[in-house]
Amino acid sequence: MIDGTSFTPVVGTITYTVTGTDGNGCVNTDQVDVIVNPLPMVIAGNDINVCENDQIILTASGATTYIWDNGVTNGVAFNAASGTYTVIGTDANGCINTDALDVYVEPTPMVAFSANVPNCEPFTVTLINNSTTSGTIASCVWQINNGATLTGCGPLTYTFQSSGTYDVTLTTTTVLGCTATETIQDLIYLQEPPVASFTPVSTSITNLNTEVNFTNTSTGAIAYEWTFGDETATITETNPTHTYPNEISGTYGVMLVAISSLGCTDTAYAVVNIDEELIFYVPNTFTPDDDAFNDVFKPIFTSGFDPFDYTLLIFNRWGEVIFESHDSNFGWDGSYASQPIVQDGTYTWKIIFKTNANDERKAIHGHVNVLR
Repeated sequence: MIDGTSFTPVVGTITYTVTGTDGNGCVNTDQVDVIVNPLPMVIAGNDINVCENDQIILTASGATTYIWDNGVTNGVAFNAASGTYTVIGTDANGCINTDALDVYVEPTPMVAFSANVPNCEPFTVTLINNSTTSGTIASCVWQINNGATLTGCGPLTYTFQSSGTYDVTLTTTTVLGCTATETIQDLIYLQEPPVASFTPVSTSITNLNTEVNFTNTSTGAIAYEWTFGDETATITETNPTHTYPNEISGTYGVMLVAISSLGCTDTAYAVVNIDEELIFYVPNTFTPDDDAFNDVFKPIFTSGFDPFDYTLLIFNRWGEVIFESHDSNFGWDGSYASQPIVQDGTYTWKIIFKTNANDERKAIHGHVNVLR
């Protein structure tokens, strides 16, 4: 080795001998031991993936003292940012080496969601996840404040058993295990459906007075639609009064549709019967004297009876049937057997007939006076 030139020693202890000659040619020698120490094997550690706001600790090894860049203190927790972290390690011999690692900080997921809420029953709600993240969402857990828990990140459906207002909480977890939670209060509002009900003041009336009042007992409704079964127009009154045709008897189906503020409906029904009023008159005296005035005894039926189910019987004082008719238009002219006109006096009559309202058979009795 030539004096004054540089060289790279090998690790270990090496003895170097130097020979010096002065100007007189005198020669002398000396020796020096050179100890070459190896560089420390500084290890920064493995790369780190961490969630936002989570603290990490960087701890290097292989040296005695360590200096990290980015203001990091070896072995002390800190909130990291994504990037490369380099450490300088110095051993006991003052030898220095470096190493580095990468830190990836995954941002907190942005949790967002919405719901498609039906207006009416069935209360099947669709929950829609609108969350975003720079990573990959691995799982989603939904919690409803009625105690229900649902899992899944795609649109989910859930059917509520009752109306009410509900809070919903969504927790998302990324592949790295980073979680975020969001709660929306009163996200879901489910309205109790209306209940339609009503009462006709009377369900059985006669054709003499066909006006019917209706009492509306519905709940949860703000609007109403009535149809009365007689082909008249629908009306929207709360407590209507309706007049039915009085020409004939009949049965009419009444329908009420109750409508809530969200447009939900319920329907109630009732039947109104219009019966034909039984109207008849039985005279108490007739004069069978061929003067063309009041010559025949005959009950006068105006309405309410079945003309095909009719019997008129006339009895004398001994209870003997002296006249019988099954035609309401055919009355007694006062004759009996060979007598063109019976004697003046009081005779008993009996009328048997069936009503149109309910097919009831009636039998009524009375007396008629015969005057010649």
